[in-house]
Amino acid sequence: SPRPGLILELIKHPMWLFGIGLDVGAYFLEAAALSVGSIVLVQTLLVSGLLFALPLSAIGRAPKPGRSEWMAAAALAAGIAVFLSVGEPIGNNGTATGWEWETGLGFCMLIAIVMVLLTRAAQPHNRALGLAVATGACYACTAALTKQVVDFLAHHPVESLVIHWPVYALAAFSVTGLLLNQSAFNAGHLAASLPALAVTNPILSSFLGIILFEEHLKAHGVLQYAVVAGAIVVMLGGVVRLARSPFVTGDDEHPGHPPVTPASP
Repeated sequence: SPRPGLILELIKHPMWLFGIGLDVGAYFLEAAALSVGSIVLVQTLLVSGLLFALPLSAIGRAPKPGRSEWMAAAALAAGIAVFLSVGEPIGNNGTATGWEWETGLGFCMLIAIVMVLLTRAAQPHNRALGLAVATGACYACTAALTKQVVDFLAHHPVESLVIHWPVYALAAFSVTGLLLNQSAFNAGHLAASLPALAVTNPILSSFLGIILFEEHLKAHGVLQYAVVAGAIVVMLGGVVRLARSPFVTGDDEHPGHPPVTPASP
């Protein structure tokens, strides 16, 4: 179960610290992207990290990714390209009302709490999956709060952050998300947690973007929306297939090689 002691154990490992350092750098790049783009756009593009994880994980291995892995990568890339070109997500309103925040954050918190409680005594596979969904819910809140904070900084001095409540909420969700993320990886095989995290985060982030910041798609007509829906299905299929690939998860089919996973948003 999620416990702070897990983090205290992990900080003893240099490779874990190196990975967290990469995550921190990736987060600042994400914040920069959110300062000029919509949450739907940025969080959708973040799943492309799996495209980089595939070739990186194949380095130094005798077996190489097969046709199914490359087809999944092509499906993911094509799904993202079609979704962004036809759907054209727009909206850069970095403020929301108190009621909207309560609704959006409350919904994601409810998902996280339910997932943690429902899988508390579950088998490792289901436990890892439930914690990953909870992690995705927390990271979605982190993305929305980050957008609020960077928009606030664009119009106010840095010292005024101390009286801006989203900063403290961002810190709380970030720490909780980190703990849930590492607990999910610790609970079971990466093939159970990584697909759930890779899918939950962009979906709930897009939900918050629509609820909080009035983001929407520029697609028009039934045909364009049908194309967008098809692109989303193809994209999610590619995400799940790549996230379950032994070349990404470091499966036992290839012993001696640790998994290479994309940075956590």
